[in-house]
Amino acid sequence: MAEARLRWPRLVPAEERWVEPSDEVLEHVKAADRPLVLAGPGVVADGAIAGLQALAAVADLGVVNTWGAKGVFDWRSRHHLATVGLQANDAELVGAHDCDLLICTGVDAGEADPALWRRAPAIDVPTGMLGPLAEAWWRPRQGITMPPLRDRLATVTQEGWAATGTPIMPSQATRTYGEIVAAGGTVAADPGVSGYWVARTLGTTRPGAVHVPAEADTAGFAVACAIVARRLRPDAPALAVVDEITPETQALLDLGEPVGVEVWDDDGDGLTVDAHRERMWSLARQGGVVRLATRGDQLAAMVDAAGPVTAWGGLVGC
Repeated sequence: MAEARLRWPRLVPAEERWVEPSDEVLEHVKAADRPLVLAGPGVVADGAIAGLQALAAVADLGVVNTWGAKGVFDWRSRHHLATVGLQANDAELVGAHDCDLLICTGVDAGEADPALWRRAPAIDVPTGMLGPLAEAWWRPRQGITMPPLRDRLATVTQEGWAATGTPIMPSQATRTYGEIVAAGGTVAADPGVSGYWVARTLGTTRPGAVHVPAEADTAGFAVACAIVARRLRPDAPALAVVDEITPETQALLDLGEPVGVEVWDDDGDGLTVDAHRERMWSLARQGGVVRLATRGDQLAAMVDAAGPVTAWGGLVGC
């Protein structure tokens, strides 16, 4: 199994915490008329979220984050444009090909394929430079336009919310998972269909609440993450979401930890949204393994909206 990296803060050497902007960086950012920020999981791991938020505020920047950086902005913030890196047309649909400067910080190539993202002039800004750059660069407020990707994904997601009957739509399930995050809990998913929906549509209001690895060969990650979360905060809800119980997952479950696991399975339980919510809360607090059926046709609508899934090397049929 490949090593999956949690996006929790790391110990950052003192010399990396404050990096003065170079003349080259200042020249590039001050000359840009249409800059766009691409933020990755390093912003979270390095404890640089405050610097990113300060820079976005003083330079009036729109920010797209890959899924390992979910929560660097509240999803309601004017600076949050979209969570990206999951589908082939994400970069184009957020304007990364049309901006005159792509400011990359904390980016993991596993979440933002350079072949898709590095088509406009780009610079790499160390996470420790974000705060200092906010003190050296200022732009008047001129408005931030939401990109087409945001509207396209929202349309499919919200159509799913409005659906009735069973099985439930994937976006209905992830909307309910968002209640765990709002309550201070943790949701983790393995790569796969369920991991795609968690990474793509679970709205976050804080960092470190949603974990989906960039590495494809990480079976067992979600359960391991949920176990760690419960050990760190026994009173907080935690949920692991997977497509199957792999041998690695089963080995972790055999440890006997009271962790909740929801398996997305076509032959799983067909629940209403309310029944799913009630069961989820019991599961996230008391533990257990359950199976949930979700409708598969919504994924095709997402592919129509933003192209084939590229995360983890792609998904079968996507």
